[in-house]
Amino acid sequence: CDLITTQASSLRRHIRNKHEGVTYLCDQCDYASTDLGSLKVHKEKVHEGLRYPCDQCDYIATEVRILKNHRKKEHEGFRYHCDQCEYSSKDRGRLKIHKQKLHDGIRYNCDQCDYVAKEIRNLRRHAEKEHGFDPSSQ
Repeated sequence: CDLITTQASSLRRHIRNKHEGVTYLCDQCDYASTDLGSLKVHKEKVHEGLRYPCDQCDYIATEVRILKNHRKKEHEGFRYHCDQCEYSSKDRGRLKIHKQKLHDGIRYNCDQCDYVAKEIRNLRRHAEKEHGFDPSSQ
């Protein structure tokens, strides 16, 4: 395949996971993974009900990385900044939508009429209301 890596350990892991067909099966359900760590997280999250409560609010995460992300955004003031204006957001997805809408000029055209939306969710809302269907299901 075309994988290029600078670390031998990454190459070995890639070969084992993607080319040798090593699969780790959950002993409690149909879940399967090529990564032992992913299987461990699955078992903790789904079968053991392991939860990670925030020590600063009532938020409870199902994974440590999700709790760290929550703390960073909600309690440490982390923001994603637009590189073209002063806009910032604690949500990466909202920043992406902002950039597409205001800076990239991306528009979503209705294929049933002349309606044009700046956000896909507005096109979906329009299509459901005006034409009785969800365009993503077409």
